[in-house]
Amino acid sequence: MNFFAGLLLLLMPEENAFWTFVGIIDDYFEGYYTEEMIESQVDQLVFEELMRERFPKLVNHLDYLGVQVAWVSGPWFLSIFVNMIPWESVIRVWDVLLFEGNRVMLFRTALALMELYGPALVTTKDAGDAITLLQSLAGSTFDSSQLVFTACMGFLAVTEARLQELRVKHRPSVLEVIEERSRKGRVWKDSKGIATKLYSFKHDPGSLVEEKKDNDKGDMVADKDVQLGLESHSSNLDELLDSLNIDSKMDSLPDLQEQVVLLKVEMCRLLEEKRSSILRAEELETALMEMVKEDNRLELTARVEQLEHEVAILQQALTDKQEQEAAMLQVLCVPVFSSVYFCSNSARARPKSY
Repeated sequence: MNFFAGLLLLLMPEENAFWTFVGIIDDYFEGYYTEEMIESQVDQLVFEELMRERFPKLVNHLDYLGVQVAWVSGPWFLSIFVNMIPWESVIRVWDVLLFEGNRVMLFRTALALMELYGPALVTTKDAGDAITLLQSLAGSTFDSSQLVFTACMGFLAVTEARLQELRVKHRPSVLEVIEERSRKGRVWKDSKGIATKLYSFKHDPGSLVEEKKDNDKGDMVADKDVQLGLESHSSNLDELLDSLNIDSKMDSLPDLQEQVVLLKVEMCRLLEEKRSSILRAEELETALMEMVKEDNRLELTARVEQLEHEVAILQQALTDKQEQEAAMLQVLCVPVFSSVYFCSNSARARPKSY
């Protein structure tokens, strides 16, 4: 969202950018940037179904490579194509999106990109190559007129009514998955390994009793008895751990599920760093192209100024030449007129002979 807000700050003052940002998020992308991101997930399923209807061969090839459509379309939709396609194309897409007042242009633009670069994707042999190639091709979509024309005229069947129908179809499955994930999360929070429990008990003897109270309120009397027993033997805890030969490092380690979660978090962080590096490389490439264009523009401007200067010199020389010719004609015409005047006067002065 930082790129999204940054683009608005480039176009308007801070306060206007803030309220525009709030209005777009609330009116156009409601449910997209919540904790569960329900609407975003629903739209990904809708887009995948549209892809299977329009480009079945391309989707089959992506399935063969192990590439999910959401891996590609997800960043497009969440960033509203900011830093995914050139800025000029982003602004053109935003114009249509804000004018229509819905998210139809998101789907049409994504489908247009797939139509433009789908033939190249079919030739890839690896999932990484396919994603990298599509990102590179999308980032080089400088012909914004062709992109908008393909999106608006090539996918007229993608309407708001059609999208709402597909959303109603796929929303229950998304809600079911989220509920299942939430239920598993609650179960995971209650399931701790023996090493973690011993470590927690070593630092807080009453923590196990409190956890027991939260899980089963009907056993409060038994919990109090356990707490009293634990507090009475807390002084001998170190000897108990030594007798069990439990290494102190193992006490601090989480159980297998926690390790899996930590690995997933680390993987997500590495993927985010990779994505940031790719975005930075694309920004540098775009900046380099802008610098090249600016250098070419300056070179052309200097050449035009030089030609204008040469034309001015030629015009001045032509003017001087014309003035010289006029002066020469004036000099040449004066003696002729003088001779004619003298001859006419002589003829009048001569006496007539009868």
